[in-house]
Amino acid sequence: MQLSHHDINVLRTLASRCRQIADAPKNLELKQRWTRLNDLQHSGPPLLLASPEGSWREINATLPVECESQLARQWEVSLRQTLFRHDDIQDDSAFDPSFTVEWPVTLGDFGIPFKQSHSDQHDGAYHDEPVLQNLDSDLEKLRVRTITVDREVGARNVELARNTFGDLLSIQAPSTYWWTCGLTWTAIRLLGLENLMLAMYDNPDGLHRLMKFLSDDMLNLITFLEREGVLHYNNSGDGIGSGNLGYTNQLPSRESSDNGPAKLKQLWGFAESQETVGVAPDMFGEFIFPYQFPLLEQFGLNYYGCCEASESRWKYLSKIPNLRCISVAPWSDQSRCAELFGRHYVYCRKPNPSPVCMGFNEAEIRKEFNETLLHAGNLNTVIILKDTHTVENDISRFARWVKLGREVFGS
Repeated sequence: MQLSHHDINVLRTLASRCRQIADAPKNLELKQRWTRLNDLQHSGPPLLLASPEGSWREINATLPVECESQLARQWEVSLRQTLFRHDDIQDDSAFDPSFTVEWPVTLGDFGIPFKQSHSDQHDGAYHDEPVLQNLDSDLEKLRVRTITVDREVGARNVELARNTFGDLLSIQAPSTYWWTCGLTWTAIRLLGLENLMLAMYDNPDGLHRLMKFLSDDMLNLITFLEREGVLHYNNSGDGIGSGNLGYTNQLPSRESSDNGPAKLKQLWGFAESQETVGVAPDMFGEFIFPYQFPLLEQFGLNYYGCCEASESRWKYLSKIPNLRCISVAPWSDQSRCAELFGRHYVYCRKPNPSPVCMGFNEAEIRKEFNETLLHAGNLNTVIILKDTHTVENDISRFARWVKLGREVFGS
């Protein structure tokens, strides 16, 4: 595959601008700030990270797209998103002089296809229809997922990117091919949320067998990808866990490595169990955590949590090997979290996104900033605006959120 001269010129112009941003003194200082944060040596005001997530579709609609071929247009949008984050959002994001090209990795199913029912609204609610009707008999139908790596397509796309703008940006493959080792999301897709919770009472042995199967399957996935040599370093600005950048002196980086494949022990790991927020901590400790633990053991550093409050589960989570980042959800007790975590972990505060996504409630946003400043202003703190599924097409709200944070923190 070859790109037209027009597409090459567009991509090279954008890549050149991204390289200038990555090499700028301000960006190099931001990378050092993130490194100090993750090395638990942070000083000064909390870092601010605004993640558009679902709102990227609203941002993308405003971005000019000039390339002609489908692949070039995908790469163009990715480069323009980097420029938008730097030029318009202006949070504390730091940028690497690199570009990520998807490496085709395909996961099979568990032998039973998932089923979902969806609302009529675009990107609206959905319901997981249980495909395991009887835990005792239906578990026999499950199969470990098959994993395939299309090396020919992957190598071709990487080579094309290198030939197009590889002299400007280092061409990388994705660091990982999964998001979470949490398991409960998958368990619910098989069993259903209500059935998962009821099984803790009605069929605890069956639920243990299901969770063990899913844990073994995930271990097979991550170790297979390690053996295949397709893992890449996430000590970078690409993002880790449920919100943070991965810079640290305690894991090898793309620049410090020999450019060979990464090992699991050289990566950030991540797990959460948002869906079980309604169960007692000791039930989490019995049915969920024992199956996450052997997965998190594989990684060099770990991040735990997303939208669930972590403090009630701390007696379990504190046992995670190399735990470094902890999510502090909108409904967490920030005073309690600050007391538990201190400066021994990265305090990843997730404020409620509603005041940004539904209108723009400046008073509520300031109140949340001040609350975090009060309880965690002297800790290794980052504030992450996420779960931003819409900003009602007012894409300036991200920059306004950052500006308010800087006013409150004096940064």
